[in-house]
Amino acid sequence: MKIEFDPKTFIENAKVIENTEELAGFFARAQSEDIVAVDIESAGFYRYYSRVNLIQIATRSEAAIIDPQKINDFSPFQQFATKSSCLWVFHGGDYDISMLARDLEIYIPVMFDTRKAAELLGMHELGLRSLTEKYLGFTLDKRLQRCDWSRRPLTTAMKEYGLLDAVCLVPIYDAMAGELKDLGRYEWLMEECEYIARQAREAQPHEQDEFAFRIKGSSRLSPRSVAVLREIWNLREEVARRLDRAPFMLLSNQALIDIARQMPRTISGLNVIKAIGRDFLNRYGSELQAAIRTGLEAELAGLDKPFKPRDRHELLNSWEGEIAKSLREIRDAIANEMQIPASVLAPTNALYDLARIRPETLGELQQSEILHQWQVKVLAEEILPVLQQEPPPMTRKTRRRRRRRRPGEK
Repeated sequence: MKIEFDPKTFIENAKVIENTEELAGFFARAQSEDIVAVDIESAGFYRYYSRVNLIQIATRSEAAIIDPQKINDFSPFQQFATKSSCLWVFHGGDYDISMLARDLEIYIPVMFDTRKAAELLGMHELGLRSLTEKYLGFTLDKRLQRCDWSRRPLTTAMKEYGLLDAVCLVPIYDAMAGELKDLGRYEWLMEECEYIARQAREAQPHEQDEFAFRIKGSSRLSPRSVAVLREIWNLREEVARRLDRAPFMLLSNQALIDIARQMPRTISGLNVIKAIGRDFLNRYGSELQAAIRTGLEAELAGLDKPFKPRDRHELLNSWEGEIAKSLREIRDAIANEMQIPASVLAPTNALYDLARIRPETLGELQQSEILHQWQVKVLAEEILPVLQQEPPPMTRKTRRRRRRRRPGEK
């Protein structure tokens, strides 16, 4: 169903909020609103540290751009988020909510995620551009998606691009909420969104993977070359942090592989490698040489990531594997009937957990918290008889199989 909606008025009248007084004024006017749509922009493609660089916000009455680079006090936004009863609308909101919490201490309590709504409506195209085409009848221009949003001043095109995403979310919410209610799935969506928002608010910074240097192509390197790769990777990370630049913009992964393979000891040897930018070599050539020397002298232990099961299926014995197979078949059949992705109805790893733990009653299934409550309501009647099956007598053939150790695994 197409909605008649013209975003021009919102965009033409939108203001750029650059101080706390203007921010307070916007949220004072928003007190009477039932929904607030939000979208954020960051410059993570260009910077080492991903930050909230721009916030686009829209209600049914007005839209605005909030510039975090100009505002020091976000208390009006923080207080409104905490005290208001309005519903916050996002598209793919987990990232935005976690960024707002981490950078600005703005904690979104309850939200409606249009991407998750699209999944529960059985849509195949989940992007905001596709939703705009479906409900509003026009196409979003995404050419500025990878713009450097940390740069100032903002161009008119940047402002219009950012505003349009937030403004479009308001009528899209109205349409999707109505469809979900007609199907009896609105409460399912809100339970999913409550979980997503809570996880996003409480998200902790990701720890650096100590094996992140094992990039594509590293498996074909000798152990000594891998040791060199680790050191030059660490150098690139250090320089990127120092300059707040995206690592790949300083030195490409292909350059790292070429250096590690050839292990040149001199600047002239590094000059031969075309993938190394001249500017990087001129500035950091001596540090690069030092990193190579460190790699050449390093011990070769600890270069390979310890083996971990690829998924929870590898933790199951043969009987549990059969239970998991039956659960997947039930899940897939019900999801197909409902015309939603099977992974939305129940993630496969959740089914593996159920097969391993095997809750046998509705109460045990609910208390396990492996599935969300709406998923329990949909699946319980079909999956509980499978989970209640008794395993066969323990014989040599049915005992838990020991996984064969892989080379180098202790």
